[in-house]
Amino acid sequence: MRNFEISVGKLQRADAGDLRRIRIAAGDVVLTRLIRPGREDEDHCLEAPRDQLGFWLFENWWRFRWEPAPPDRFHPEWRLAHDLSSIGGGYIWPRVSIWGEGSKLGVASRADAQTQSQSVRFLANGLYYVSASSMTDSVDAFIGLLLDGGTTADRKSLRTEHRQLLAERNDPEIADWRKLEAMLGFDPDEAPNQLIEGLGALMDRYGHEGVEEAAIAHQGHGAAATLQSELEAAQDSKVRVTPPPEVQLVHVEPDSETTPWQQAEGAAAELRARLAHDQGPIRNHALSEVLCLPSDQLKSKATAVPLDYGLRLRDTDGAGSRVAVRAKWSHSRRYELCRTLADIIWSDNDGLGPLSSAKSSRQKFQRTFAQSFLCPFDDLVAYMDTEQPEDDDVQAAARHFHVPVRVIQTLLVNKGVIGRASFEEMIEAA
Repeated sequence: MRNFEISVGKLQRADAGDLRRIRIAAGDVVLTRLIRPGREDEDHCLEAPRDQLGFWLFENWWRFRWEPAPPDRFHPEWRLAHDLSSIGGGYIWPRVSIWGEGSKLGVASRADAQTQSQSVRFLANGLYYVSASSMTDSVDAFIGLLLDGGTTADRKSLRTEHRQLLAERNDPEIADWRKLEAMLGFDPDEAPNQLIEGLGALMDRYGHEGVEEAAIAHQGHGAAATLQSELEAAQDSKVRVTPPPEVQLVHVEPDSETTPWQQAEGAAAELRARLAHDQGPIRNHALSEVLCLPSDQLKSKATAVPLDYGLRLRDTDGAGSRVAVRAKWSHSRRYELCRTLADIIWSDNDGLGPLSSAKSSRQKFQRTFAQSFLCPFDDLVAYMDTEQPEDDDVQAAARHFHVPVRVIQTLLVNKGVIGRASFEEMIEAA
């Protein structure tokens, strides 16, 4: 986990005006590292008015603090609230995207390609995680510096926005409202009151964290209606997972500085060991015993109602969970149902748990746990017996471990066996 830092210095030029030297970093990675045209030496600071950054931070605070990265590409509307390059204002800002994941924030920096016409070329390229507290402290310190002195109209406007932001952050009820708005993909005061109140009523019944995951899984105006449909599908589902006692012995800390996928790999290995499934694939008969459900529930089945995401709904007695299964084919159903075990471990058997494609830490844990539980990496390497797997090797491994081909591909990419083809794939894997 890295610390987020914003520092500002003066420009030693007579014509500097409002321009300042602005340095933004994630730990030892300088996100504003750049080369100017006609120069060969690198600089760690961009030159821009600091007020522009201040206004952007105020306007988008709740979104980049709590809204995760989208499941697909960074679409334009999302970038406006999360990407520093959207600041614009006649100045070139780095392509740095920031998004929330609970106690941490993701920071992705995309380097500029070298072109003859470009005035400034930013060099940082990668994906990093910073603590949310360090982000808050750094932004607050930057704003304090920004507001120190001066009586211009911009300063007065910034002070007003700062007071309002602090008041919202310090009021638990307003902060929860703003957080939910952001998770739904809305800017402050743009989410319909009826939507927030409807989700609030579901929180009172099923718990905050599960409903927040549902908001992330299906953002926008239809979030509450979608969740209600999912709940009905789960209540009517014939698929009931009862986790074995060994699951209760596996513990993780969702707010740990360890990444969700590291925690998931450890939890999957621990549960395998406790269940005496140390190596090799877990066949349907064995998996049905682990999940305590009939083995025919693991076979291919047509879903009665199309779902936006899967959903685990804890029974009233807490012993098991009904599952609205989205997957149709056997390999995918096995994977999805193993995600329910992961969700029970991560959430300490929360009232409900969406199984979605969202990029929250909880969903990342689910996916990596199911992947590692059904197909441990060491077992995969031993089975393929090659350092340069081809398509046939991937297909054979998917059949051997009874998992979707996508699971094998993702595992090989994440472990560096297969190279990433693009920046987007790096973010998607995150």
